[in-house]
Amino acid sequence: MQIPENRFKTGLREGPIQLGFWLALANANIAEICAGLGYDWVLIDAEHGAQTLPGIAEQLRAVDATPPCSAIVRVPGHDPVAIRQILDLGAQTIMVPMVETAEQAAAIVSASRYPPQGDRGIGGARAARWGRYPSYVAQANAQLCIIVQIETGLALENLEAIAAVDGIDALFVGPADLAASLGLLGAGNFPALAKVTEAALARSRAAGIPCGILSRDERLVQQYLDGGARYLALGIDAFTLAQAAGDMAKDWQKRCSDRATD
Repeated sequence: MQIPENRFKTGLREGPIQLGFWLALANANIAEICAGLGYDWVLIDAEHGAQTLPGIAEQLRAVDATPPCSAIVRVPGHDPVAIRQILDLGAQTIMVPMVETAEQAAAIVSASRYPPQGDRGIGGARAARWGRYPSYVAQANAQLCIIVQIETGLALENLEAIAAVDGIDALFVGPADLAASLGLLGAGNFPALAKVTEAALARSRAAGIPCGILSRDERLVQQYLDGGARYLALGIDAFTLAQAAGDMAKDWQKRCSDRATD
């Protein structure tokens, strides 16, 4: 039995822009709801979210049951053991934070690929569907998609070198951490940050590698659409819930207040 095609990886190379949504609340029901809303991909955040390995597996199951949406897992960091555990849970696309050099990128690729292209340990577990994908080890490298995040000044300096590493499929600009690294936090620095992110996208395109971004700021999203981004995250579950619930509360509080004064 063939392992599933990585639809997200295929979409990076062809087809329309892929729109996604960020999952920080570490809940399989939320993953199932969001995966069924029409997004091309959702990201399970194990860097900042309160994730556990069993919880990630349940979220992957929820997304896998809601095609054509694809799952990306942002791993906690560069630890090879954590990367391999998440791949063994069945993740086909991983995002790795805070990648600053080509050497770091190459080490991530090595930890993620089976020999002879890498040194990932032979396991498989859920990724091999408990043996129902007997050719998993032979096919996994081809379906693997690795995204690395460009979110520091040093990473910007090394962008082309990182993009050139064999096995790196895409870049992802992290505007918040990038702003912090460059001293551009705060609304007053928005124009300067916009120029930086725009330049990063242009350099990525020149290097021939897809680039994406997460932003709840429509101005940045529009800038990236205009600049040729191949994939974008449009929101985060926790912030979207907080905003929608807060707006509803304010609306009904105003209605009740207006009624009381009639």
